[in-house]
Amino acid sequence: MDQSGQRRRRSSAQRSSETRCTTAFEHRRAPTDPRLVGARRRKLWIPGRFMDLSSGSQGHRAGVWCEIPSGTCKPHSQRTELDTPEAHSTSQAASRSGDPALERRTLAGVEKKAAEEGRTIVFIDESGVYLLPIVVRTYAPCGRTPILKEFLSYDHLSLIGAVTPQGRLLLKTYEHSITSQEVIAFLGQLLRLIPGLILVIWDGSPTHRSKAIRSYLAAGAARRIHLEQLPGYAPELNPTEWVWSYLKIADLANVACEFLSELDVIIQKAKKRMQHKPELIQAFILDAGYEV
Repeated sequence: MDQSGQRRRRSSAQRSSETRCTTAFEHRRAPTDPRLVGARRRKLWIPGRFMDLSSGSQGHRAGVWCEIPSGTCKPHSQRTELDTPEAHSTSQAASRSGDPALERRTLAGVEKKAAEEGRTIVFIDESGVYLLPIVVRTYAPCGRTPILKEFLSYDHLSLIGAVTPQGRLLLKTYEHSITSQEVIAFLGQLLRLIPGLILVIWDGSPTHRSKAIRSYLAAGAARRIHLEQLPGYAPELNPTEWVWSYLKIADLANVACEFLSELDVIIQKAKKRMQHKPELIQAFILDAGYEV
């Protein structure tokens, strides 16, 4: 027999061996789950080059087919042995833990109780302003781009402010970080300027929950001041945040100061302008979801 005839016979034998191996494997791995019975199956295509089943051995495609399971055409997430996870969205995980509508109803109850007790509601918050200018879009003559000359500095002013539904604004600046002592001094200023009972609403900063604050209240301030903490990760519930945004965007936009004293003068002038606009402060409170 010539060599061509021998090659054709060997090729025919190999094809029949592959067919028997694949058929035997499919019978052996038949799906037992009734949900998979009748499902369309798709075989895995393997390149024509040789593959080794073990190190140092020369394997053949017929043996490789027997070792590879043939899965269904369903995506991995739709197979019966896999469960699709139902993860929460990023906004839910990074935001507050409760329902915003429920939190607003809770604050509405606090607001109603303060009205029944005759308390003046005061929203308090802290912020900081640096010497570096806050760059915003502005106008300039055509062909003359405005240039801000400044130097890198981390010097800043610390601000603590308070607003009331009556449109009052109180603000104090410091050239150092605000601690519990500055907060106590600010609360004392509120007691002098606002008559009667006071309801302070602020965030859960460690400065607001310190031992010094508790000692100050136990020393007699609790007779007039009641503290209420805002939910976590909810700055939009504090109208004082609107004051900081307005101050930085409207009054400190593109302002480059060399010294903190210059920056303090600009802030004090902006504070007086806002104090003469009680309707602006009330708009901040309304925008936060409260009544005035």
